[in-house]
Amino acid sequence: MEQLTFKNNRFKIMQVADAQEFPRVSPDTVRLLEMAIAAERPDLILFTGDQIYGIHPRLWCEGRVKHALASLLSPVTAAGVPFAVTYGNHDAECGLSNASLAELYAAFPGYIPGERRCDADPGTFRLPVCDETGALVFDVYAFDSHGSAAAGGNGGVSEEQLQWFTKLREAERNAEGSAPPALVFQHIPVPEFYNVINKVKKRTRGAVEAFGGREGTFYALPESIKAAGGFMRESPAAAGEKEFGVLQSDGGVLALAVGHDHNNSFVAPYEGIDLIYTQGAGFHVYGPHLKRGVRVFTLRKEAPAEYETYTRTWESLTDERPAEFLLGWALSKTPSSVSQAKAWAKRALPFAAAGAAGAAAGLAMLGRKVIKKG
Repeated sequence: MEQLTFKNNRFKIMQVADAQEFPRVSPDTVRLLEMAIAAERPDLILFTGDQIYGIHPRLWCEGRVKHALASLLSPVTAAGVPFAVTYGNHDAECGLSNASLAELYAAFPGYIPGERRCDADPGTFRLPVCDETGALVFDVYAFDSHGSAAAGGNGGVSEEQLQWFTKLREAERNAEGSAPPALVFQHIPVPEFYNVINKVKKRTRGAVEAFGGREGTFYALPESIKAAGGFMRESPAAAGEKEFGVLQSDGGVLALAVGHDHNNSFVAPYEGIDLIYTQGAGFHVYGPHLKRGVRVFTLRKEAPAEYETYTRTWESLTDERPAEFLLGWALSKTPSSVSQAKAWAKRALPFAAAGAAGAAAGLAMLGRKVIKKG
């Protein structure tokens, strides 16, 4: 495995969330990655799940999956940047297991498997970042947060994965009991994301309705987070009741960065850990239009417990019009969940009924005029 090393006392990670691409990858998704890589020159690119929209029937074929991945990864391989991959709830819907998908990724130059929990769980791994002498300075962890749970909703990180994490971290502690600072990445958010947003009244500006057992309640971002450039246009689809407590008790985890909810992007400190959303990067799926983007994390060797993070969006990178502008714009207006689609349909029903009634009345009038004229 290639050793990740600080260069000129700096190490830069680029998180790509929710490309969620089709058999024909959007040229705008590829262009976004090209521009972001050229602007930031990352040392590692970490894909945090839903690289493909596996449920698309034309992806139920290994050859087409490989072709889609080749297109999506083309800016990464062309730039020669090392990359690692964890998985979301849509990747394995193509019929390939995550272990089989990992074998496809391994065929591309620059792929780093990391120190895996086990071969059957290739999306859960550790990536140590060292100094020029090979001494450990920083840890990057990724968890496969799984797809749908048997009882409904999302699966979340399992107890076995958390035990693996705890065991590794205990082995790394120094004489004072401290483990190296670490960032944790995964696809699905944890329930604690609800603790950093405000429960509000339905008609509050910017309010979004929750779901997954929270239907009928509405949430909005605090003004302080919005002032820092954050946005939230859908409620967290969270899972995993125990994970945050384990990360917090570790003492060295600086942040948990997730994707999954394409329309959300913000940083919110909570009980010693930054909870971070990264918006979707894909232009063939719903997302925040020209605010689709990637997130960058910059680490400094002399202060590894401090980090800087920001996003690079289409609109911040270029004045170019996306090649599929109208498609990307239309998808930015689509519902982000089944519950949201139902709510939108319910609101639209009176207008649809009125329109149908108007059309029927018009036809009736036309009919009467035709009869009278005849």
